[in-house]
Amino acid sequence: MKRYLLYLAVFVGGVTLGLAGSRVVPAQTSSGGYSTKMLLRADLENLPGQEVLIFASDWPPGSKLSMHTHPDGHEFVYVIEGEQTFHFQGGARKTVRSGEVLYTQPNTAHFGENATAMPLKAIVFRIKPKAQPISVEVSK
Repeated sequence: MKRYLLYLAVFVGGVTLGLAGSRVVPAQTSSGGYSTKMLLRADLENLPGQEVLIFASDWPPGSKLSMHTHPDGHEFVYVIEGEQTFHFQGGARKTVRSGEVLYTQPNTAHFGENATAMPLKAIVFRIKPKAQPISVEVSK
């Protein structure tokens, strides 16, 4: 567990440094009511064929995504403000509050929502194969 936290800390530190020189992409608003802005998309040179994507997301109260997976991709969601509820195929649910991180393993069907009356702000880190899409919608 200590090694995992160390790797995560080094990764987040590296990403923070990388953001200083990254190109910001304009925010996009989805049909789910939230907006997302890609902050960084970069090849991971020590992991051939892999890339990292970092997004900033703003979720108004009541907004949610559809059920989806990230094919062979790892997802880390850090909640900056508010709280986000994640629903997983099969009925499991997890609420992540400000200052907490949720790790979703590859190919796990899930969706997130802001089930509160307050705005939600989150940073999303994804590590995925470059050849795979960011996400694929899944029927419930």
